[in-house]
Amino acid sequence: MAHGPRRNSHKTVAGLSDWQKNKVVRYIDENIDGCIRVQELGDQVRLSASRFSKGFKVSFGRSPYDYVLSRRVDAAKYLISSTDEPLSQIAQACGLSDQAHLSKVFKRLVGVTPLKWRRLSAGKCTTQHTPASWRRLGSADVHASANA
Repeated sequence: MAHGPRRNSHKTVAGLSDWQKNKVVRYIDENIDGCIRVQELGDQVRLSASRFSKGFKVSFGRSPYDYVLSRRVDAAKYLISSTDEPLSQIAQACGLSDQAHLSKVFKRLVGVTPLKWRRLSAGKCTTQHTPASWRRLGSADVHASANA
Protein backbone atom coordinates (compact mmCIF):
# COMPACT_ATOMS: atom_id res chain seq x y z
CA MET A 1 0.00 0.00 0.00
CA ALA A 2 1.76 3.19 -1.21
CA HIS A 3 1.45 6.41 0.78
CA GLY A 4 2.61 8.85 -1.88
CA PRO A 5 5.87 9.24 -3.77
CA ARG A 6 8.87 7.50 -2.29
CA ARG A 7 11.45 9.90 -0.96
CA ASN A 8 15.09 9.56 -1.79
CA SER A 9 16.85 8.08 1.23
CA HIS A 10 20.13 9.79 0.31
CA LYS A 11 20.52 13.21 1.84
CA THR A 12 22.58 15.86 0.13
CA VAL A 13 25.35 17.10 2.40
CA ALA A 14 25.77 20.84 2.44
CA GLY A 15 29.24 22.31 2.36
CA LEU A 16 30.62 24.81 4.84
CA SER A 17 29.61 28.45 4.69
CA ASP A 18 32.19 31.05 3.67
CA TRP A 19 32.82 32.15 7.25
CA GLN A 20 33.32 28.53 8.31
CA LYS A 21 35.77 27.85 5.47
CA ASN A 22 37.74 31.00 6.23
CA LYS A 23 37.88 30.30 9.95
CA VAL A 24 39.01 26.70 9.48
CA VAL A 25 41.71 27.59 6.94
CA ARG A 26 43.01 30.34 9.24
CA TYR A 27 43.00 27.96 12.23
CA ILE A 28 44.92 25.31 10.26
CA ASP A 29 47.52 27.81 9.04
CA GLU A 30 47.98 29.29 12.52
CA ASN A 31 48.39 25.85 14.11
CA ILE A 32 50.30 24.09 11.33
CA ASP A 33 53.16 23.28 13.71
CA GLY A 34 50.98 21.31 16.13
CA CYS A 35 48.50 18.49 16.30
CA ILE A 36 45.26 19.38 14.50
CA ARG A 37 42.29 17.13 15.20
CA VAL A 38 39.04 17.00 13.26
CA GLN A 39 37.13 17.58 16.51
CA GLU A 40 39.05 20.84 17.07
CA LEU A 41 38.29 21.97 13.54
CA GLY A 42 34.60 21.18 14.01
CA ASP A 43 34.60 23.05 17.31
CA GLN A 44 35.91 26.14 15.51
CA VAL A 45 32.74 26.29 13.42
CA ARG A 46 30.31 24.75 15.92
CA LEU A 47 29.85 21.41 14.15
CA SER A 48 30.32 17.82 15.26
CA ALA A 49 33.42 16.09 13.91
CA SER A 50 31.28 13.93 11.63
CA ARG A 51 29.19 16.78 10.23
CA PHE A 52 32.28 18.94 9.85
CA SER A 53 34.18 16.23 7.94
CA LYS A 54 31.31 15.73 5.50
CA GLY A 55 30.83 19.46 4.93
CA PHE A 56 34.58 19.99 4.59
CA LYS A 57 34.82 17.32 1.89
CA VAL A 58 31.96 18.94 -0.04
CA SER A 59 33.59 22.38 0.22
CA PHE A 60 37.24 21.45 -0.38
CA GLY A 61 36.96 18.24 -2.39
CA ARG A 62 39.12 16.29 0.04
CA SER A 63 39.17 15.17 3.64
CA PRO A 64 40.34 17.45 6.44
CA TYR A 65 43.34 15.13 6.96
CA ASP A 66 44.42 15.42 3.33
CA TYR A 67 43.97 19.18 3.38
CA VAL A 68 46.00 19.61 6.58
CA LEU A 69 48.75 17.39 5.18
CA SER A 70 48.89 19.47 1.99
CA ARG A 71 49.09 22.68 4.05
CA ARG A 72 51.94 21.16 6.10
CA VAL A 73 53.78 20.45 2.84
CA ASP A 74 53.05 24.00 1.61
CA ALA A 75 54.53 25.36 4.85
CA ALA A 76 57.55 23.08 4.41
CA LYS A 77 58.00 24.34 0.82
CA TYR A 78 58.02 27.89 2.15
CA LEU A 79 60.56 27.12 4.88
CA ILE A 80 62.77 24.99 2.65
CA SER A 81 63.04 27.73 0.05
CA SER A 82 63.26 30.70 2.43
CA THR A 83 65.55 29.40 5.19
CA ASP A 84 68.67 27.29 5.59
CA GLU A 85 67.14 25.36 8.49
CA PRO A 86 67.82 21.62 8.60
CA LEU A 87 64.99 19.48 7.23
CA SER A 88 64.54 17.85 10.64
CA GLN A 89 63.65 21.24 12.15
CA ILE A 90 61.45 22.14 9.22
CA ALA A 91 59.56 18.87 9.68
CA GLN A 92 58.86 19.70 13.34
CA ALA A 93 57.96 23.31 12.52
CA CYS A 94 55.35 22.00 10.06
CA GLY A 95 53.82 19.48 12.46
CA LEU A 96 55.42 16.41 10.93
CA SER A 97 57.06 13.85 13.19
CA ASP A 98 60.56 13.84 11.69
CA GLN A 99 62.65 14.34 8.57
CA ALA A 100 61.77 10.88 7.20
CA HIS A 101 58.05 11.63 7.49
CA LEU A 102 58.56 15.01 5.81
CA SER A 103 60.53 13.42 2.98
CA LYS A 104 57.98 10.66 2.38
CA VAL A 105 54.95 12.99 2.36
CA PHE A 106 56.74 15.74 0.44
CA LYS A 107 57.89 13.39 -2.34
CA ARG A 108 54.40 11.87 -2.62
CA LEU A 109 52.63 15.24 -2.86
CA VAL A 110 55.21 17.37 -4.67
CA GLY A 111 57.00 14.79 -6.79
CA VAL A 112 60.52 15.67 -5.68
CA THR A 113 62.42 15.32 -2.41
CA PRO A 114 62.68 18.28 -0.02
CA LEU A 115 66.41 18.55 -0.78
CA LYS A 116 65.79 18.73 -4.51
CA TRP A 117 63.05 21.31 -3.88
CA ARG A 118 65.59 23.41 -1.95
CA ARG A 119 68.05 23.26 -4.85
CA LEU A 120 65.36 24.04 -7.44
CA SER A 121 63.91 26.96 -5.49
CA ALA A 122 67.21 28.55 -4.44
CA GLY A 123 66.96 32.30 -4.90
CA LYS A 124 63.25 32.31 -5.74
CA CYS A 125 60.87 34.40 -3.65
CA THR A 126 58.02 32.29 -2.28
CA THR A 127 56.41 34.72 0.17
CA GLN A 128 53.80 36.16 -2.18
CA HIS A 129 50.93 33.90 -1.05
CA THR A 130 52.35 32.78 2.25
CA PRO A 131 50.17 33.12 5.36
CA ALA A 132 51.70 35.56 7.82
CA SER A 133 51.46 32.89 10.51
CA TRP A 134 53.99 30.76 8.61
CA ARG A 135 56.59 33.51 8.57
CA ARG A 136 57.01 32.99 12.30
CA LEU A 137 57.96 29.37 11.63
CA GLY A 138 61.16 30.53 9.96
CA SER A 139 62.09 32.94 12.73
CA ALA A 140 65.08 32.26 14.97
CA ASP A 141 62.83 32.45 18.07
CA VAL A 142 60.79 29.41 17.05
CA HIS A 143 63.85 27.30 16.37
CA ALA A 144 65.57 28.43 19.54
CA SER A 145 62.52 27.40 21.59
CA ALA A 146 62.33 24.08 19.74
CA ASN A 147 65.89 23.32 20.80
CA ALA A 148 65.32 24.26 24.45
